[in-house]
Amino acid sequence: MTLTVPVPPTMRNLQEVIHSRAIQPTFQPVVHLEDGVVKAYEALARFDKEKFPSPADAFAAATRAGIGVELELLALQRAFAHLDEMPAGAWLSANLSVEALLTPQVSATLLAHASRNIAVELTEHAQVHDYPAVVRVTEALRAAGILIAVDDAGAGFASLSHILQLRPDIIKLDITLTRGIDADPVRMALARSLVGFAHDIGAMLIAEGIETVEEHEKLRALGVRLGQGYFLARPGPLPDRAEIETPALRTRS
Repeated sequence: MTLTVPVPPTMRNLQEVIHSRAIQPTFQPVVHLEDGVVKAYEALARFDKEKFPSPADAFAAATRAGIGVELELLALQRAFAHLDEMPAGAWLSANLSVEALLTPQVSATLLAHASRNIAVELTEHAQVHDYPAVVRVTEALRAAGILIAVDDAGAGFASLSHILQLRPDIIKLDITLTRGIDADPVRMALARSLVGFAHDIGAMLIAEGIETVEEHEKLRALGVRLGQGYFLARPGPLPDRAEIETPALRTRS
């Protein structure tokens, strides 16, 4: 007699997501702090909340099940399906782990869209054991015109190692440094030093998690030029191009 091994509910949910491509991308603007102009959008994956309370839950479950890279690739593909909707001049950034980045299918997907004004945000809290391999991939992507970003800068040793090894085009200041920066001299000092560091290596610095006017004003005073967070704009659909173009047309009329 053949015994059927029951599939755990979480694994079944993951299989359903991948089979039906049930990831809904949403997009959070990256804004120029001086004038509010949107310079980029970060693509974020959203799932059925009845199956996964948060995106972090879905990706963590996929990693435990050994299909984390497969889910990341699907999220990347679903985000890139909206490239034609991107406002002119703005870039689209997608989050990837180092493990996913080193996967040939993921690299091929990125290179296939290299001319579309895209960036890769690398987030990795675990130690990377083969930086030369990572650098080979990031250099190939950069040579093709893809921006390389290091996420969560200042949150731990891994992000600083990424910066030293990968020499990114974009450094994203972690939310733990942004939160309450207007009232914390230590956070101010670190942000100020990262502003100078980013300038010296020719990288853009983006502050994440800006949630108050005080944080916004302090970051701007410290020389941070780009930011994102709920104070500026919540994640949502990409704007209709007609809505973007209409105010400019009215100004000229």
